[in-house]
Amino acid sequence: MSALVDPPKQRRSRERFEQSLDAAEALIATRGTIAISLPDVAAAAGLPPASLYHYVPNAQVLLFELARRYMTRFQALAAEDVDHGQLTVWPDLFRIHCSRALAFYRAHPVAMRLLLGAEGGWQIRSADLDANLQIGRIQYQRLLRHFVVASSAPLERALPVSMTIGDAIWALSFARDGDVTDEMAAESLNARVAYLRLYIAEHAPRRDHPLGMLP
Repeated sequence: MSALVDPPKQRRSRERFEQSLDAAEALIATRGTIAISLPDVAAAAGLPPASLYHYVPNAQVLLFELARRYMTRFQALAAEDVDHGQLTVWPDLFRIHCSRALAFYRAHPVAMRLLLGAEGGWQIRSADLDANLQIGRIQYQRLLRHFVVASSAPLERALPVSMTIGDAIWALSFARDGDVTDEMAAESLNARVAYLRLYIAEHAPRRDHPLGMLP
């Protein structure tokens, strides 16, 4: 799903737009609810309300844009390098990714509320599923780079499905505990790995050197 608005291109306008997203995040964190209004956000951001309405028509669109910013950051996390020396078996790749994602969620509890909670609504959920497709492609290429695994379209399709399985368990934990607990994070990883074993050999060997890198 594409953005509901076109973020401003000019530097000053872009800074104000990001400022409004920062203010929305702070308000949600303080109030413990996504029920915020544009005038509230404008006041918190120190912007004239008319300026904020110039960027977004209503609070729901602002929430979508905040969620989309989180998704962009999750994609950047997924693209961060993985130390080949830290890998022994292929599930290590997904353990590292899940650890990074969980650390981000805990540092940004509003992201957890928007992406894992029930308040965000279908538009945010749909965009999050699209983001999983992008991250799944990154994980697919990384898997092929670090381990001797045959490339295949079914495996490539399985990666975002495994993410959605994991997200569902994280969402259950958030609904029950207001957080993704360590226990449920481990359950989520176990579920992802169990599903991916349908497509990846149990003992797929680690490459001596990652593809694209000289010894």
